[in-house]
Amino acid sequence: MSAAKYLVYLTGVSTYALIVWGGYVTLGGYGLGCGTYWPTCNGAIFPTLTWPTFVEYLHRLLTIVTGILLLASTIFVWKMKPRPAGPSRAMGLAIILLIVQSLLGGDVVMTELAPVVTTIHLAFATAVFGTITIGCALMYSSEKSTLHKSEALAK
Repeated sequence: MSAAKYLVYLTGVSTYALIVWGGYVTLGGYGLGCGTYWPTCNGAIFPTLTWPTFVEYLHRLLTIVTGILLLASTIFVWKMKPRPAGPSRAMGLAIILLIVQSLLGGDVVMTELAPVVTTIHLAFATAVFGTITIGCALMYSSEKSTLHKSEALAK
């Protein structure tokens, strides 16, 4: 259970870093660093990097890393025996929210940073982070509960 727990925690940290970097992208004025192209950056998978392009491109790469971590941690949690219901549901919901969030990120770029779309994008980012945080808390309490049951059986 520990590997799954730490993977869920790492996913939470990665999500937090992604949101913080997204704030830098927005507040630094780098939101169109890749132009209005999505999912490519300036029409390329590996664009020529200027500072604005690097900042936006890194945000997209962090999204991919976070998505992979989320998928991996969800699979680890779902494969646990017995499967903890709360963390399984939280991580499954987080995957759905992250997919919507990623598509909203594309809309932010294609609408040239329309304030309403950007705000919805941030709201979904918060929902993703909140859901993963709940998953972390449920993993902690689930592991603690399993540990207490194991100790009781050992006596």
